[in-house]
Amino acid sequence: MKKASRFLALALACIFLSLGSLADEAAQVIFALRLADSASSVSTLLVAGLVGGIFAGPITPRLLSFLGPLKTISLVFLVESLLIGLASIAKDFATYILVAAALGCMGSLLWSAIIVAIPAFASSDRNIDLINRVVQSVRYLGYAGGPAVGGFLYAMTDESHGMLALSLLILLAAPIIIFSFRILSIRLDRPNRKEQPNERKGLDFTGLARTSGVLRAVCPLIVTIILTSALNVLLIIRVRNELHLGPEIYGAIVSSISVGLIIGPLLLSGLFGRLGDAIGASAAATIIGLGIILLATANVVWSIMLSALLIGAANGIQNTLMSSFMMKAIDKDHCFNQIPAYFFSLQCAVCVGFIAARFIGNRVVSDALLAIGIASMIAGSVGVIINIFYRTDNITKGARS
Repeated sequence: MKKASRFLALALACIFLSLGSLADEAAQVIFALRLADSASSVSTLLVAGLVGGIFAGPITPRLLSFLGPLKTISLVFLVESLLIGLASIAKDFATYILVAAALGCMGSLLWSAIIVAIPAFASSDRNIDLINRVVQSVRYLGYAGGPAVGGFLYAMTDESHGMLALSLLILLAAPIIIFSFRILSIRLDRPNRKEQPNERKGLDFTGLARTSGVLRAVCPLIVTIILTSALNVLLIIRVRNELHLGPEIYGAIVSSISVGLIIGPLLLSGLFGRLGDAIGASAAATIIGLGIILLATANVVWSIMLSALLIGAANGIQNTLMSSFMMKAIDKDHCFNQIPAYFFSLQCAVCVGFIAARFIGNRVVSDALLAIGIASMIAGSVGVIINIFYRTDNITKGARS
C-alpha cells in the first residue's frame, strides 16, 4: 500500500510539474495568435519571454536561499495562475508583452528550483540520473503539448473561459505538489547553515567556472545552444520560403523536434550517459550537428522530419546529461548560487543565437544551416576529445600515485 501511494504521489508530482512548461507555451501561443497580424509584434513577444528568463537569473539565488526550492516551486505556480488569469481578460499588446516576460521569468525560476531539488531526494548518482531523465521528459512533454493546448483554447468560442480554466488548474498544482512531496518524505527547506560574511548571495559564475570539469563540459553546450537557437529562426524560412511547403508541414517538422525532445531523455540518455555525462553531452552535440546538416540538404518532407527528430532527441540527451553533470559536480552548499548561474548562461546563449540569426539573409539560409551543422559537429567532437583526454589523464595520474 505504501509503495502504491508513493508511486501515485510521484506520478501526480510529474503531471503537475509538466503544467509549468505547458502553461507557459499555451499562453504564448494564444498571445501569438492574437497578434498574428504583425510579425514584429510576434517577434517582440518571443523576445519578451526570453528576456524574462534572463531576468530571473539574478533573483533566483536569493529567492531559493530565502524560501527553499519547494516554496519557490509553489510560489511560481501561484504567480503563473494569476498571470494567466490576468491574460484571459487582457486585450492590449502591452499586457501580453508584460505577461509573456513574467511567465518567462517564472519558467526559469521553476526549473532552476527543480534542478536544485533533485539531489535532495536522490540517494545516489544513479538515482539522480534516473529522476532527471523522467523530469526532463516531463518538462519537454509540457513544451510539446503547450502549443496544441493553446491552439485549442484559442479556437474555443470564448477563449477567455479556457484560459481561466487553465489558470485554475495551475492554481491546484501547488498544493498537490506539496502533498505529493510530503508522501514521498521529501524536505526541501532552505539550508540551515550559518551565513558567512563573504558568502555569495547572487549568481556565482566564478565558483561555477572553478568547479572541476565544468568549463570543459559547458563550452560545447554553449556553442551548440547558440547555433541551434539560430536554427529555430532559420527553420521556418527554409521550410516556407525555400522549399515552399505548407504551414501544416512546418508544424509537423516542429512536432518532430518536440517528440525527439521527449524520447531522447527517457530512452537514450542512459546509453550516452555510460560514456560519462560530459562526454555523452558532447557526443550528443555532434549528433545535433549531423542532424542540422541533413536538414539543410534534405528536400523531401519525410527526410526533413527524420532530421528534426534526430536533432530533438540529441538536444534532449545533451540537456539531460548536462543537468545530471551539474547536480553531481556542484557542491550542495553552493547549488543555490551556481545552478541559477548555469541556467542564466544558457538563456544568454539562446539570446545570442536569436540575435545572430537576424543578420542571415534569406538567400543563404541553406548555406547558413550547413555551416551551423558543421560548427556544431566540430564543437561536439572537440568536447568529446577534451573530456576523454582529461578523464584518461586523471586515471593515469591516479595509477602512478
